[in-house]
Amino acid sequence: MGLAIIGSAAATGALKEIYDRMLARPLPPVYRPAHGGAPGIITAHSLDPALIPKVFGCSSTLNGAGPLTWPERELVNATTSRLNQCLY
Repeated sequence: MGLAIIGSAAATGALKEIYDRMLARPLPPVYRPAHGGAPGIITAHSLDPALIPKVFGCSSTLNGAGPLTWPERELVNATTSRLNQCLY
């Protein structure tokens, strides 16, 4: 059987703790899914829960206070994802 993506509602243990921390972070309303769970990009990382804090810790640092506006940061993120052939 292959690996399964585990959503925030089904998560337990360390993965649930990570989801809880991620869901507590401030996010623009556009990034909050209607279902109330974690955004898909976070859920996709459930395949390697230890990686979640590293990936999103780095992106939070890069996307924090700085000279770029939110739309400019999103453009940088989208361009980087495209260059890396990432769906997100």
